[in-house]
Amino acid sequence: MAEPTDVLIVGAGPVGMLTALALAQAGASVRVLEKEAHIINSPRAAVYFPSTLIILEELGLLDELLEIGFKNRNFGTHVPEFGYHSVVVTEPVEGIPYDYQLHAGQHEVARVAMEHAQALGVEVLFGKEVTAIDDQGDEIAVVAGDQTYTAKWLIGADGARSTVRRLADIEFEGHTWPERFVATNVKFPFKELGYEQANFVCDPENMAVIAQLDRDGLWRCTYMEDSALPLETYEDRIHERYEWFMQGRKDYEIVSSSPYMLHQRAGETLHKGRVLLAGDAAHATNPCGGLGLTSGVWTGVILADILGAILRGEEDEEVLDRFSDERRRIFWDVVTPAATENKRMLQESDPEKRQQDLAHIRALDENPESGALLMLFAYKVIGDVLREGSRWADADPTPRVAIDIGGRQGQIH
Repeated sequence: MAEPTDVLIVGAGPVGMLTALALAQAGASVRVLEKEAHIINSPRAAVYFPSTLIILEELGLLDELLEIGFKNRNFGTHVPEFGYHSVVVTEPVEGIPYDYQLHAGQHEVARVAMEHAQALGVEVLFGKEVTAIDDQGDEIAVVAGDQTYTAKWLIGADGARSTVRRLADIEFEGHTWPERFVATNVKFPFKELGYEQANFVCDPENMAVIAQLDRDGLWRCTYMEDSALPLETYEDRIHERYEWFMQGRKDYEIVSSSPYMLHQRAGETLHKGRVLLAGDAAHATNPCGGLGLTSGVWTGVILADILGAILRGEEDEEVLDRFSDERRRIFWDVVTPAATENKRMLQESDPEKRQQDLAHIRALDENPESGALLMLFAYKVIGDVLREGSRWADADPTPRVAIDIGGRQGQIH
């Protein structure tokens, strides 16, 4: 049996590795188990909002990641049916230290975080698929392959299909959307066709999220298709869909692709005995707006701070129930309404509603403060951080502001 650790994390994605690094910096002993043979470079979220940049800088990663990725201040919304293209440019906002988003592949973020964590003694083991867990009250045992690992706490950061969540018998409440998304990484000069470095394409047949990933011409093009179409032949349909996005051009190179179903779900609890959940294992949203990555990372690092305080004897374990309640509240009350409205706008088919959406987009485009409002909304995903155990306890980065998201007026505070 391996040496026990304070915390065992399942999943070596960006949330798992950032959480591991935060715990190690808090003085905890950490081991990470990943079923794959290495960090996977599959097309997934790749844009880090200003709220997440706070985390990356606090953990000592931001400068290194800026060398790998790049800053972006522009966001384009395209409504081809009406020949409309708008650009929202982010502006500096008082009290917010960043007026840009970071574009970087999540595998790069996971890799950099892993290297920093390993330097602090975190053990990362690949090819370790978890098959059983045994919560023994004062510790938890995890079986992976022919080895058993023990720890005081287990964090499942192993995605929407979380094995940890299933083995802990935690229900994944909510619903799965009827559509299938196809995420592709492709080398193509989208800027030559009028795209910004980050874009929404609003079209009932060809909705898409398109964003530049690196400085070498790699882009992400994520579009929707009917989930009734055969999954095994999704790659055959990529070229047909590209015909529309690339306006008939063939000078592209597909680097990778990945189909996935969309969920709007959260664990019925994020804390059960010695088991805790973070990232998509805790709550999974549709990707329209990038709030899944943002809220998932924040759930992980807040959990890391709280566990660190518990391990040092500064907080009681009861605070974990509040952690669960608060992060679920943020997901259902903030992330889900915004992501759902974004998804509706992207694929809306009703002509009257599309005209209303266009009027809303025009209003944003003509409002010089719209970029600032979008920044503040991205910050809101932090939520009302826990007052116990977290380094973010005194943070108040979101002054009360009225914001219109997808045509719905509300208070972000």
